[in-house]
Amino acid sequence: MTAKALIENAVELWNKHDREGFIACFAEDCEFNVPRRPGQGRDAVAAWWDFNATAWGPGYVRAEMLIESGETVVLEAVYEATHTGPLPALGSRPEIAATGKSIQFPYISVYTVRDGLIVSGRSYWDTLEMLDQLGQTSMSDNFH
Repeated sequence: MTAKALIENAVELWNKHDREGFIACFAEDCEFNVPRRPGQGRDAVAAWWDFNATAWGPGYVRAEMLIESGETVVLEAVYEATHTGPLPALGSRPEIAATGKSIQFPYISVYTVRDGLIVSGRSYWDTLEMLDQLGQTSMSDNFH
């Protein structure tokens, strides 16, 4: 399986809500970094899955672009979900109770694949945009 095919499979597993299948795409000792939640190993991947499942329920990843270069794959995507549960506190931000609002949240992930497993996953997004979509900022009053 190519590196790109592995990431396509991981996205498909996420969208099928197959927690164990998604986690199995990662190496036991992988690096897994998302904003303000860096982690190591499959436990970090599982914690991220659970964090999302708590806040967003069955979200969907819409892959916009996949670029492969050797063992590196870049995914440009949009996460689509409804805020159905509490978004746990993070850093200085308090917990946000479920709003029932839908989001379309663009992000970029950069993966490194070796021996058929993801050994590194690093994701980047605009948290302020996500909070605005949940009605948690004053941006919507100024820009919409």
